[in-house]
Amino acid sequence: MRSHQPGLATVHANGGQTLAAWADGFVLPLAEAARRCGVTAAPPASLRGALSDWDRWCDVVRQVTADGGTGENGPGDGGWQDETEVTFLPSVTDPPAVYCAAANYHDHLQEMRGEGAQAGQSPMYFVAPPASLGGHRQGVVRPAGCARLDWEVELAVVIGRDAEDVAAADADRVIAGYAVANDVSLRDFARREDYPFFPDWLRSKSYAGCLPLGPAVVPASLVPDPMDLALSLTVNGVQRQASSSKNMIFSIAEQIEYLSHIVPLRPGDIILTGTPAGTGAAWGSYLSPGDVMVAEIECLGRLETEVRAIAEAEEGE
Repeated sequence: MRSHQPGLATVHANGGQTLAAWADGFVLPLAEAARRCGVTAAPPASLRGALSDWDRWCDVVRQVTADGGTGENGPGDGGWQDETEVTFLPSVTDPPAVYCAAANYHDHLQEMRGEGAQAGQSPMYFVAPPASLGGHRQGVVRPAGCARLDWEVELAVVIGRDAEDVAAADADRVIAGYAVANDVSLRDFARREDYPFFPDWLRSKSYAGCLPLGPAVVPASLVPDPMDLALSLTVNGVQRQASSSKNMIFSIAEQIEYLSHIVPLRPGDIILTGTPAGTGAAWGSYLSPGDVMVAEIECLGRLETEVRAIAEAEEGE
């Protein structure tokens, strides 16, 4: 994959949540980045707060990561910290809503339903609670009773402004940026025998921390073509997913058009645009405690997540 573009990360540092410029695995608090760029305005505490003055803060990130902006030796010099020295939170910690597209890649549809499977006439979504989000390098706990914990690399879209009844041709105007997501799925809980309706989206998709998002939101202006980005996911270094966003059934623009005609989209809303072929269900192989997933998208970065057992989670509290 080509090198990743810089972006805005949400981290826990110096006793609290803060926004930071992120580049090549290093972070610099946005307040310091603004000072270096001669910006006197106080940076917001959250990415959602930054959306009201998005161009300004994107300019700060671009300027501070430009030639010479990160120190003589690049990121890591001049006050930049290695990403292993800070705790990442979800890139957007408080989205109004998280919309997740189901079965939106041609290759994934074929692996699930066989060659010649027909896509639906319009996108299909479930809604994930914001509390299910997790950060880069945070662990995800495999709940009790779950033996089929699965991975799903996804391209996440962050909405930057109010959007209602948006035409596909105008969709790019409402996008603030993009991020890597991993829609960790609990396949054991997808169906219930005691109810006639299925699937059980809440139980199979919404456990706390099961939706890692990060490491940063890359401004849309730095992503030349979001519909032609390489996506991949490895488990313990073994390639499991490898595809391209050009294999989406419904494009990002078509998804925004569809959603915004049902419900007004708000600044900070997140749209997960589907996963390509190569899920654990297709491989017949699932995640165990100690496994490490790395979801990567061209331009956007690497999102690392380790599977933890319940006992480990309790000890860490």
